[in-house]
Amino acid sequence: LEEAQNMMMTLSNKSAGEKVAAFLVMLAKRQGRIEQASEGEVDVPLPMSRLDIADYLGLTIETVSRRLTVLKSEGIIELPDRRSAHICHMGELKQLAGALA
Repeated sequence: LEEAQNMMMTLSNKSAGEKVAAFLVMLAKRQGRIEQASEGEVDVPLPMSRLDIADYLGLTIETVSRRLTVLKSEGIIELPDRRSAHICHMGELKQLAGALA
């Protein structure tokens, strides 16, 4: 129930950047990877395409791609391939995600 409430809040009250950051944090939590690196680095498989992520977050594919590029250019994440993300700074990503983190 808490996860559903957090997702409703994510979709209704956050900016596009916050939504994408919250999505990555949520994936890390669901996959049990967040405990491994609460502030540091963690690898997260992306089980969805950019289009599916956009649909899930209520954004366009262009917006999701732009926000991922911004996170990458800021050094918060790396995108080694289309199906994975390397979170370089989990603490910063959590801050960007806002209340969901």
